[in-house]
Amino acid sequence: MSLDSNLGIPDERGKNVAADLEARFDRIDVAYNTVSDTPLEAAIFVPKTLSEAAQAGTNPIPILVHFHGGALIVGGNPDPYMLPGWIRDLAHTTPALFISASYRLVPESRAVDALDDIADFWTWLHAHLPGVVHARWGPHLRPDLDRVAAAGESAGGFLAIQSALLLNRTARLRAVIAQYPALHTDLTTLPQRGVRRPDNDPQLRAVVDGYLAGMKAGSVRASTPLPRLGLLVGAVLRCGWLTMLTLGRALAEAEEVPPVMWVIQGLEDSIIDTVRVDEMVERIRGERPRAVVKYTKRPGDHGFDMASRLDEEWVGEGVEFVKRYWLGGR
Repeated sequence: MSLDSNLGIPDERGKNVAADLEARFDRIDVAYNTVSDTPLEAAIFVPKTLSEAAQAGTNPIPILVHFHGGALIVGGNPDPYMLPGWIRDLAHTTPALFISASYRLVPESRAVDALDDIADFWTWLHAHLPGVVHARWGPHLRPDLDRVAAAGESAGGFLAIQSALLLNRTARLRAVIAQYPALHTDLTTLPQRGVRRPDNDPQLRAVVDGYLAGMKAGSVRASTPLPRLGLLVGAVLRCGWLTMLTLGRALAEAEEVPPVMWVIQGLEDSIIDTVRVDEMVERIRGERPRAVVKYTKRPGDHGFDMASRLDEEWVGEGVEFVKRYWLGGR
């Protein structure tokens, strides 16, 4: 049985997004850490409007960090199948340094290892990014470490929220964009549709067990671009094997005034219950009363905004909200 599946994603999407990135950005890949001889890489994208302008460096350039989705099981940095058009537009038009970080994937690693990796990434960014950019693009490009935002979809939204709450003393973020974030194991709301309850189907269990049996001890996997392993993703989600880390722990560690957050959720999401995201937002607002959280709910399923662009009214409104805090004062 093949573990690969396209998860309903059009084959041409990945090619089109990759071509768009190549056309509008220069890119380098840098290892920010190495685990068991496996490099964990950060892809650094610079809009060509900046990299080709000799005098672009009169002002430091803001930073937009991206964490890819994929249930912490699959994905790449970035995964062209899952990188929304409007996020690419935001990085290009701001213009900003756009950085997409890889992290260890389950089941070879534990879910908590991804958080450790993201913590290491934030340490690396503040210590080493200026030197890396200077070495590749020269002194006219200077990263602005005081104007950093993070964005992510699904599992990447989980990592963005955790960066804002649990890790912000290191990340030093001004703003976060979290699309349908998968962060809710300690919420009280139960799944409303059977697909999200643990499924005891022996065929699904066999998919997961077979993959685990074939793993090499001590192996580390940090990139599996979609649509590969789509069947494994579906089996893990339906069997309830993937336990996200809790919102409660993140809030217990969060600063009194966390970074501004824009949370985006689809009303017909078949993977992340909207009522759970509702509760997540309510808890953040309740336990951190000074937090500024914009919550946008739109018609659509998980990943509904993949084809959205900046000129859509709801996107433009949210982006302007984020920019006020990311690029301006707090």
